[in-house]
Amino acid sequence: MKKILFSCLLASASGLFFGQSVFTDNFEAATLGNLGTDITGVTAGQGGWYITAAAAATNSAASNFQVENNTAVHGKVLSILGSAGPTGTKQINQNNKLVSVWGTRTPGNDILTYEFDVFSGATTTSQNTGRVYLWDGSAANKCVIGFALNMATKQHTLVAYIDPAEVNPSETGEVGNWGFTFNTALEANTWYKVGLAWDSVTGEIAYKIINETTGAVVIDQFYNGAGVGAVPNLANIQVLAVPNTTVIANTVAANLLFDNIQLKATDSIDLLAVGDVVDTKSKLSVYPNPFTDVLKISDVKGVKSVSVNDISGRQVKTLAPSAELNLSSLKSGLYIVNLQMEDGSVKSFKAIKK
Repeated sequence: MKKILFSCLLASASGLFFGQSVFTDNFEAATLGNLGTDITGVTAGQGGWYITAAAAATNSAASNFQVENNTAVHGKVLSILGSAGPTGTKQINQNNKLVSVWGTRTPGNDILTYEFDVFSGATTTSQNTGRVYLWDGSAANKCVIGFALNMATKQHTLVAYIDPAEVNPSETGEVGNWGFTFNTALEANTWYKVGLAWDSVTGEIAYKIINETTGAVVIDQFYNGAGVGAVPNLANIQVLAVPNTTVIANTVAANLLFDNIQLKATDSIDLLAVGDVVDTKSKLSVYPNPFTDVLKISDVKGVKSVSVNDISGRQVKTLAPSAELNLSSLKSGLYIVNLQMEDGSVKSFKAIKK
């Protein structure tokens, strides 16, 4: 059965990249029924998944982790039943598989991308929250990037190890694990495609959600994270009883459905971010990347003007078209180079200054 993958939807709009698969599972090879038999997380179940659940909480059984049939498009999917009480976390992971693959990745593939499909579920009063996390393996316990979905409000949350002012300029907290909940709620009973990406060299993170039914982009952003140099050791999927300690009541369990899970190590972030659309039909390119002081344009024919934005979208420089752009005045960091063409189109490229 053919399945629609997130990366395939983006192929027509993203630039070329080179990567390798870290892990992938669409559950088509699994047998319908329990994903695993051991809720202590010691013995692997189907697909090498380890399942864990707090024995004292409600719905803590192997039967709460089910491989089941869904739509004709999705085929088999994973269903995790949350807690019907105020406590209890359900979790699946691949244990240390990520450590070994990431440690032997192809040189230059320093970006870890986490893509998956999630079903928003029916309208409910359940306080369960579904979360997908990518953790650092050090004692610092950094969540380099993650996603959360509140089943009652349908609001989504970006989780990251970051200076909070990068996402909310009015925030004055210290660098740490932060969650940023966006006001736009997801639609009920809808499959969404979610993409998370983290650059281990620059710290850049990307976050994108697409409504699978309509193709509408819910969010498409990238920020400067603070997880530079982290060593990812765990990518897990959780269902919490309640989203935080301020919620004291929960009596309803929610089902969280997941599909098309994949992690990739790539040489560039292939989740399209705002202002970062690269025309793959064009032979234009900017190089070298990263650069020191001078950035070159492969072909200036048809280029009317050049502007450079920082990652917040602020324009920091404008230049006349030239095969060599002197950007020595810019600080080190990630920039978007916009080429305004004579035909009115704009071609944009990411460039990192050393």
